[in-house]
Parts: sequence; structure tokens; C-alpha cells
Amino acid sequence: MEFSDVISVIAGYSAKNGVEYELFLFNASILKMEAENSAISSYTEAVSSGFSLRLKDKNRVSFSYCSGLEEEKVTDAFHRALDLVKVMEENNDIVFSDRTVTPKMLEVDENSLGIYSNKFFLIGSELKKKSLFEMEEAAYSFDKRIFKVDKPSYSEVLLSKRLLNSNGVDLSSKKTHYEIFLSAASKNNGESQSGFDFDNVADFSSLKFKKVAMNAAKKATDLLGARIIKSGKYKVLFDNITSSEILSILTQSFYSSNVYKKKSLVSNKVGKKIFSDKIGIIDDGLLYGGYGTDAYDAEGVKTGKKVLCSKGIINSFLYDNEYADKFKSRSTGNSVRHSHTLPPEVGATNFFIENGKADLFDLFKQAADGLYITELMGIHMAKPYTGEFSLGASGFYLKNGEIVFPVKGIILSGNLVDLFNNVIEIGNDIRFLGNIGSPSILSENIQVSGE
Repeated sequence: MEFSDVISVIAGYSAKNGVEYELFLFNASILKMEAENSAISSYTEAVSSGFSLRLKDKNRVSFSYCSGLEEEKVTDAFHRALDLVKVMEENNDIVFSDRTVTPKMLEVDENSLGIYSNKFFLIGSELKKKSLFEMEEAAYSFDKRIFKVDKPSYSEVLLSKRLLNSNGVDLSSKKTHYEIFLSAASKNNGESQSGFDFDNVADFSSLKFKKVAMNAAKKATDLLGARIIKSGKYKVLFDNITSSEILSILTQSFYSSNVYKKKSLVSNKVGKKIFSDKIGIIDDGLLYGGYGTDAYDAEGVKTGKKVLCSKGIINSFLYDNEYADKFKSRSTGNSVRHSHTLPPEVGATNFFIENGKADLFDLFKQAADGLYITELMGIHMAKPYTGEFSLGASGFYLKNGEIVFPVKGIILSGNLVDLFNNVIEIGNDIRFLGNIGSPSILSENIQVSGE
């Protein structure tokens, strides 16, 4: 069935049974491939489609989903939701959006947002394969100590989606996404190290294949000869990748759902300064070319720019319709769908620390006899609700602001609030890991466990 056919069926069934509906439909064209020794070792090309459905009967809301758009599946998904809505607990705070909170157009202008390339079907597979092979070769040729390039990968997706409900909301948009990744391993005198890099953009022509290869190879070779340093408290300069990883732990504290459940580090902190005055945090659903950019969120509410923290002071949180109602506030356009198999929930769009003014040379100078961290291990083990972390790390030891030798086998530990409160400088080199971004940040009094 086409989108229009599914809509007709769901709208008809909903009217007949006297329930409200919210329908999210998607169609995705996907390509993934990996290379090894100048040949394609893995190749997947697929088209995926489906929908998720919420039904509302008075104060009860149910959810179901469907993978595929066959008529029988569509009918079954509706009736599952209809059966469920009768037994769900009442929730007075869940409302479906109406036209007053949506963009005033059916079609979103993706080009003005930098999230769509109309050349998606014009780029031949041979060019993609050639670029992947060249990326592999560039990594090997960077340094003779590179002995293994671990299956460099390329992926692309064209996502078409449509969101509508019984309140008259009807929105469509398209997104293209391209991503490359490469990991390289080096060896010297029986020691081996590894490094990786990646790139993700909305336009194929913007992919930096050779730069990714050389960055990964350089990281792998730079870490050769790494040592363990003495335990103590250090100034630590986190590069923009590790800074983004650390920020990803903090992100959840700005979700109103976690604030409501008292699982946030910044609950009851609005108007209070808890971070360094160098810290500014923004969530921007309209950031040009952003991974999380779109004109509307998962409930059809307009997205936009929210300054959540300025000069270390907490300003506000992120809301969807439900939690905005609980807090007697308004949705900030921060309802997200992590999958069509899950109901929408509060989440970030493009969540980032604002750029500072310092370049990397200035940051090294201020770090003095500190550490420059380029890799963290165990980030998924950090505790977002308490802020406690204990992370394996590698990077470089600095003396008088200059790199002296690489460092490995150390553990950084502490609390996120303390880490961000102790930030003394912010770089001007913001980079995103998906929808989370940060420049390099320099923090002091970080506990480091070594020898």
C-alpha cells in the first residue's frame, strides 16, 4: 500500500470507532558496504517501510507499529492499538498536536535546512566503491607502521516520512544521510595501537574520505610508545570527540521526563549557576545540516533553538507534549522517535556546547603540564543520574603546553557536575557525534589513576 492508502484505512477505522489517531509513516532506502583489500567484503541494499500508530480514547492512549505496509498488517496494527486503548491507564497529560503548534505548510523545505540532497539517486555505485577503496589505501600509505585497516565502511540512507493526526496535522519531509568510518591499527617493536575516524553529512560530495583515513592512521601511529603516568589530579584537555562523549551523558539531565522522575543532575537548578561560566549549552532543531535537524518533532511541534545553559546558569529543559502538560509549560519541539517500534518520548535534536574562542595551540598552552585525552573507554558505564564516572582513557602527556609522549592505561574518575564546573577554557573546534556536539574543553582537578 502507498502512504495515502494507509492513511485512508487508519482514518476510516478511527472515525468508525470514535478514537483519535496519530500516524507516523516512513520509507527508507538504505545502502551499506565494507571494503577489505581493495574489494567489497560486505554489501547490503534494502528498502524499508512501516509506521507507528497511537490511538487516544478520552484519557487513554495506546501504541502499535507495523513493519511493511501490506493491508493485512495495517489492519492488524490498528486493531491491536484499539484493543490496548481500552485497558491502558488514564493519562491526562498526553495530547495530540494541533495545527497551532506545527509549521504552516504540508511540505518542509529540506534544502533550507541542509538535510537533503536531491542527487541521492544520481551517484553511481562505482564512485562509492572507488572512494571507499581510496580511503583504505590512504590509510595504509600514511605510514609503514600501519599494518591493518579494519574494513572501512560506507552507508547512506534516504528517509521519507509523514506525520499526521486526527487534529488536522499533516507534515512530510525527506532527509539524506551519508556516513563513513575507518579504523586503523599500527605496530612497532611488538607494540600495537589503534585509531579511528568518521564523517557524516547530508550530501555525498561533502564526505572527506582521505581526511578520515589519514586521521585514523595518525591516531594509531601517534599512540605508539604510550606510557602510564603517575596518579594524581591533572588539568585535562578533552578533544572534541571525547568532549562530545562526555556531554552525551549529561544530555539526559535536560529531559523534562527525567526532571519529573527526579533522575536529573539539574533538577530544581533553573536560574542557578552550577557549571563554569565558560559553559553554554544549546539544543537547536533547526541547526543547518544537523543530524537531528527537522522543521517539526515526532509529535508535529515546531522545532527551534533553545538556550538551556548560559554562562553556567541553567535556563530551561526539553519538553514534549506530555511533560509540558505536567509542568504547565509548552512543548519545545523535543519529542523524538528512536524507532518506529517505540512510542515517541522526550529527546534532544542537536544538543551541543557552544564554541569558545581558543584554538588548540592556546588550549595546549593553558593545559601546561596536563593531559590531552583523545579516547575514552567505558562511556556507556557512566551513571547519568548521579553524574559519577570512571573511564579508561588514552592520549598524551603535556609539558609546558607541548606534547611529550603518548599515554595509555589510565582511568579518569569524578562527577560530571564537578568536571563542567571546573572548565577553564573552551575550544573553537566543535564537532558532532551524531546529534551531540562539543568543542575541545579544558578542565582542571581531574582525578587520574595511573601507576
